[in-house]
Amino acid sequence: MQSKEQTEKFPAQSYKDNVLADCFADAKEHFLDAYHQVDLAHAVMLGEQGIVSEAELNEILRALTELDFDGIRGREYDGTFEDLFYLLQQEIAKLCDPDIAGKLHTARSRNDIDVTIYRLHLRQDCLNLMRSAMDLRRVFLDLASQHHETLIPAYTHTQPAQPSTMAHFLLAMAENVGRDIKRLMRAFENMNYCPLGAGAITTTGFPINRHRVAELLGFTAPTVNSYGSIASVDYFTETLGAVAALLVNTGKFAQEFLLMAMMEFNAIRLPDGYVQGSSIMPQKRNPVALEHIRAIGSKALGQTLGVLTAVHNTPFGDINDVEDDLQPLIYSAMRDADRTVALFASTLRSATFNFDVLKKRAGENFIAVTELADTIVRKEGLPFRVSHKIVGNCVKAAIDAGTDVTFEILQKSANEVIGRDLHMTEDELIAAVSPENFVNIRTIYGGTAPSETKRALGVEREFEVEDDAWFVEVTDGLKLARENLDRAVKARINR
Repeated sequence: MQSKEQTEKFPAQSYKDNVLADCFADAKEHFLDAYHQVDLAHAVMLGEQGIVSEAELNEILRALTELDFDGIRGREYDGTFEDLFYLLQQEIAKLCDPDIAGKLHTARSRNDIDVTIYRLHLRQDCLNLMRSAMDLRRVFLDLASQHHETLIPAYTHTQPAQPSTMAHFLLAMAENVGRDIKRLMRAFENMNYCPLGAGAITTTGFPINRHRVAELLGFTAPTVNSYGSIASVDYFTETLGAVAALLVNTGKFAQEFLLMAMMEFNAIRLPDGYVQGSSIMPQKRNPVALEHIRAIGSKALGQTLGVLTAVHNTPFGDINDVEDDLQPLIYSAMRDADRTVALFASTLRSATFNFDVLKKRAGENFIAVTELADTIVRKEGLPFRVSHKIVGNCVKAAIDAGTDVTFEILQKSANEVIGRDLHMTEDELIAAVSPENFVNIRTIYGGTAPSETKRALGVEREFEVEDDAWFVEVTDGLKLARENLDRAVKARINR
């Protein structure tokens, strides 16, 4: 005797509850507009190629433009259709002759439809994230432009290392984000090719025009190899790779500012809109915006790694592993990445820094003595190894004495190491350990000197202009493609 599970027709209740219902809800949220655009573009192309008659095209387009999208969004999954694709086919068939409606699916498959709508959705998410990254870079650059001479301590291994400037510090972050923007651009450019027309995996015998469909949907061109069009997943793995790099960078940046916000550091203050108090401790100003940047970014990074893990070692072909169940995770990762970067930009834009404290710390903990060692090398002609030992002994002696490095300590150390006094004067010692001198003397390409950070800022501003121009060109191109598709549809309907 057969069990109930063995005799159930498709879809079995468990399959409906655990797969189809969730996938339908996700598809309504993410793909309804993309499906519609694909249907319109494909229909227009079929008419232009003479694959459907003018009368058939007119009837199909009228049905497509009369679809009740609010009603479709309100539908609950009831098992009378397999997925959103089949529901749309049912709805189109209600609005025109069913036989004519069926011709819309000529020369295409759910395979090439799916990978096309996935790219349509992801490319907009990619642009949204890129825009937020551009905003974050602009915040870094705007702050840097005000602080070429503002001294701060630079840290290595979480310990005070050498004097730097706020401009130099922020330009480092701006450069990182600039590279992240470039990675997202390249990912977008590689993603923005249209798989429609690849069919199930080997194209079709109908004389379709894949270039025309790609043009109507705002793609750069069609993908080439039809097998790869269906089987390849690098359109989203490359994008998520760029997103992961951005999230790692922003996570490291956020950690810096979170440390600065500690009362013990007292280097940055967030305005009231970005802090929360305590239910029991009246004095608390918790920098929760920075914590959420770190937490949401970590969540997004985890999602990107989850996607990459899910598709690792999967077959090269049409498989469900990369489709309905996985795509929402990709979009969730993109959304959380965008939340992270957008919140970071607005938080820093509103923050203030305690530059007096930072300047004071730039002159503490002997962090300028690298320049003292360099000065000794230049003036005395000694190997840096020997100079390093002299200065190292000076620091130890100064710590023991509870003072800064004095001229007497310097000369005593020199005598202990090389058996004679140095030719340096006391004024030269004072200049050598000055944080201002330390910063200003480093005019080397990429250095801390204001002349160099101003040059670097100018370069970053040029990149900013170039990237903004690219973004405007791309977004305007997508908008124009949408308008051209609408015009092509209206022109056919009105014939």
